[in-house]
Amino acid sequence: MSQPMTGAAKDKRIDALNRAGGFNRVNGIVILDWQDGMALLRVDLTADHLNPLGLVHGGLYNSMLDVALAMCGSFRPEPDDLYPGLTLSLTMQYLSAMRLDDGFATARARRIGAGRSLFFAEGEILAPNDRLVASASGVFKPGRPPSA
Repeated sequence: MSQPMTGAAKDKRIDALNRAGGFNRVNGIVILDWQDGMALLRVDLTADHLNPLGLVHGGLYNSMLDVALAMCGSFRPEPDDLYPGLTLSLTMQYLSAMRLDDGFATARARRIGAGRSLFFAEGEILAPNDRLVASASGVFKPGRPPSA
């Protein structure tokens, strides 16, 4: 079963990313774990995540998986900063719906292959009872510091 969100991340760089503004914060995306080859995210669902039918909008699943998959192949050990990768291709499958009373959604991603300049990743969105909600696969460029 997916675990509820607890306290601060072990890696202080993740805490800093979670406190930063921007897309993740606006959409409620919280990084739970980021290690070499994997990433784990969570969103606590609110009424702002619902479509006109009262279901969680598929765009939230897409955004969560885009972020998680781009992260999983771009981890760097301390003292380096963390930079998510760049999405080149993302293919989504929407498998079941979530409702507000599900409480939260979890995105789990893993790198499944890599070359010198690209990596391949897959992942899924899970409801709290580990029901599979959506899955995705994609091709990414590893993250690097922005050029000055």
